[in-house]
Amino acid sequence: MPLTLLANWKLNGSKSFSQAWLKDFFVNYTGIEISSIGIAPPSILIDELVQNPENLGIAIGSQNIDQFLLGARTGEISASMVKDAGGAFSIIGHSERRILFQETNGDISLKLDLASECKLTPIFCIGESNDEKQQNKTKDVLKNQIIEVLSHCSKVQGLIIAYEPVWAIGSGDTPEPKEINSIHEMIKDIVQSHFSKLDLQAVLYGGSVNIENSTSIFKEKEVDGALVGGCSLKGKDFAILANIFNKTKGL
Repeated sequence: MPLTLLANWKLNGSKSFSQAWLKDFFVNYTGIEISSIGIAPPSILIDELVQNPENLGIAIGSQNIDQFLLGARTGEISASMVKDAGGAFSIIGHSERRILFQETNGDISLKLDLASECKLTPIFCIGESNDEKQQNKTKDVLKNQIIEVLSHCSKVQGLIIAYEPVWAIGSGDTPEPKEINSIHEMIKDIVQSHFSKLDLQAVLYGGSVNIENSTSIFKEKEVDGALVGGCSLKGKDFAILANIFNKTKGL
């Protein structure tokens, strides 16, 4: 089963935080399936979560990887290092990476290829800004991001795409569920029509997903799961979100 519910801790966490999170999650999680759930902690905590005996099968991955495997790249983490630490996936191209660290579509293409080369599941993030939304450019922007990035990839396998409207991240605002569904359907159509040999495993939604709005989002047919930020920082909350997802999807 592909990864369908991912926690992005961003710049949060510690060893004690991780231990408490896992305990709270498993006390409150009522499902059986674990392999579809993942956590992307700060990279320094990957090994802690992989080796933690409290972790009963949650996949652990990174929030980013470098576009090179080695070299004079002070402060960077390579895909091979993540894999060596026990990582299973990497988020790539998150809007915060694009905006704060000026990552380009070219950078993202290289990272997607390296993730697949190192047997990490690549989580490719796309999304439009508020200005682009207001100008009714959402679909054009997403199409261009997908085509510009994937056209320059040659090794991508087992791809997961996360649709994260930039204006929704951390804002408390989300698109209407029907709009999310329509965009997810469009994303799948674009990949199928332009990259038919690519194995697209899932399309996730991200951007202010929480306990209150998750049922309406998960009910949509084309929404395969979620990439969750703020609501993932408490193990109990994320477990409740996972329970809602399983119930809604009939798992």
